Amino acid sequence: MAELNFVERIGLEVLRRRIDREDSRIHKWSHLELAEIQRIERRTKTVAAFAGATSGALLGFAEIWLGEGALDVTGATPWREKLPYWLIYVTLTVLVSGVEVLFLYGYVLRAVARISSLAGLSLSAREVEQLVARGLSRAALEIPNPRQPIHGIDPYARVARWKLVSYAILYRIKVSATGFVLRVLLRRILSRAALRVFIPLVAIPVFAIWNALIARWVMREVRIRVAGPLVVQQLGERVAADRANLDEESRQLIVEAVGETILRGEDAHPNYALLLARLFEDLAIAPESVRIDWDASRAALGKLHPQAQNLLLTVLTVAAILNSRLKRAQRDMLADAFNVCGRPFSFQAVMTLRREFISGQGLSEKQLRRLAL
Repeated sequence: MAELNFVERIGLEVLRRRIDREDSRIHKWSHLELAEIQRIERRTKTVAAFAGATSGALLGFAEIWLGEGALDVTGATPWREKLPYWLIYVTLTVLVSGVEVLFLYGYVLRAVARISSLAGLSLSAREVEQLVARGLSRAALEIPNPRQPIHGIDPYARVARWKLVSYAILYRIKVSATGFVLRVLLRRILSRAALRVFIPLVAIPVFAIWNALIARWVMREVRIRVAGPLVVQQLGERVAADRANLDEESRQLIVEAVGETILRGEDAHPNYALLLARLFEDLAIAPESVRIDWDASRAALGKLHPQAQNLLLTVLTVAAILNSRLKRAQRDMLADAFNVCGRPFSFQAVMTLRREFISGQGLSEKQLRRLAL
């Protein structure tokens, strides 16, 4: 496991202080637990929006205090005369934004710890708990997943480098650029002085809405990562129970098919790392023996006996829904695998299975039966 960076270490320390349970007590979430988790998520989004509105208001009033033309990038005033005002404004922006970010990160980490505790997770020093903890801290701190192989499988192997660079740039262009562009457009459109005076305050709704959207994304990702260990545990129990009925070729095929799903997901999601670690252990497969070739796996899939096909399709379905979102390439692969095995494929059942997983209900037997698994 890669070494943690400074920010991750801080996040992990905060989470561990609030979750001191030694052993995980993973379980299906009760209606009361799910309602409490939803309440925490709503409150977090509200607090994030309020923090954004406060930050936007402070910066807006600072712009009004500096004067209407001091920061006007569309005016005729020379930049040399505007420079002192911009230095003041940038300094205030850094201070206000810094306080806002620190407050939000602290609040979100506490919310993540509470949700994790309700789900029965432990963040001990053991490798599995360490992996879960790292994934949660990254989600809370808005740190993207590490671009590194998972047990020898590189999710980004087929992603063009320009896409990776584009994702990195877009990830960093946030509300500052949005607010700046909106200010320029409004100054062009609103020519009347009585209306122009309100332009600096446009940051209030922009920052509030953006913070709420980011908080919504973060809390949903946290939910996926908190609910993941239960699904992996239940799937592992299924695999372990059927292992005696699988030959070496079938076991190898299951892992390689999962590897293909991960490649199509194009993301080193921590749930994938949990799933692969469990499969390697339960199926007694060495990571270095995995050779991913879907065309070859697809041909072999049709020759498996029905019981092995059922297990492989179940594992593939779980692998597809464990990511932050089910990608079209993964959906196509699932449909293809079901077709090869002569089973009807219901995308609606897959999405319902995903919704129940995200709601902390684990693997829904009802939806698995709808998929003929």
